[in-house]
Amino acid sequence: MIRKMIKTLSLLCAFVVYACGGAFANTDFAYADKGSSYKLRPLDVVNMRVFQEPDLDTIYKVGNNGMIVLPLIGSVKVEGLTLQDAQKKIKELYEKDYLVKAEVSLFIEEYSQQRVYVIGQVFRNGEVIFPPEETMTLSKAIAGAMGPTRLADTRNVNIKRKMPDGTIKVFEVDLKAILNDKSAKDFPVYDGDTIEVPESIF
Repeated sequence: MIRKMIKTLSLLCAFVVYACGGAFANTDFAYADKGSSYKLRPLDVVNMRVFQEPDLDTIYKVGNNGMIVLPLIGSVKVEGLTLQDAQKKIKELYEKDYLVKAEVSLFIEEYSQQRVYVIGQVFRNGEVIFPPEETMTLSKAIAGAMGPTRLADTRNVNIKRKMPDGTIKVFEVDLKAILNDKSAKDFPVYDGDTIEVPESIF
């Protein structure tokens, strides 16, 4: 019995090391990569600078409604926009009524946290929170849930994702293949995904 417990713990530790090993090595790359493709989300903290207009400079947290409140122009919806698109939108609003030529620069002062939910045959059910600069993947999420139990069917992991049109899409992923084959590509997960690890029928 004791030997069995030690073996289970050893496998669990190996799983966590495997899944998380590359996460921190690539942190700087993941953080930098977000610069052009990242879309603003609620609770992101945005720093705005307007060239030669210091009174317009501001730092604001994106609200749950996806809006930021800016000097003169008031509420602007930026959720779902890249920094470049948000800059363009704000520039146009300032030039419409207030400035002849607005040179707007936006920076993300602080990213909002990302989280997924892991349920089923893992050692810790519930939410797994990722650092804002980290790219989320299935294996990292499972590692954050302390790994699969011995009853888990890791060949048929289900990922439920809410799509932009409100529908729910379900992906079935072979986690075992990802972990056992070094050439296999890890499956990306996104903020709000629910990951279900079913029980093996054998």
